[in-house]
Amino acid sequence: MATGQISRRLRLVAADLAGENAEVLRESEVEEASAATEEEVFGMEMLWMKRIIDFF
Repeated sequence: MATGQISRRLRLVAADLAGENAEVLRESEVEEASAATEEEVFGMEMLWMKRIIDFF
């Protein structure tokens, strides 16, 4: 196999891995944002419940 072919294959593999890494990072960011939103909603629900309890 010629050096040029090896180099080209290495570049293709590196590009593929970079794409996969970027996809995993995007998925991770989405999951983190979702978890943060859930925590915020939970906190708001707890605050609302406390206000209701304090009212009575």
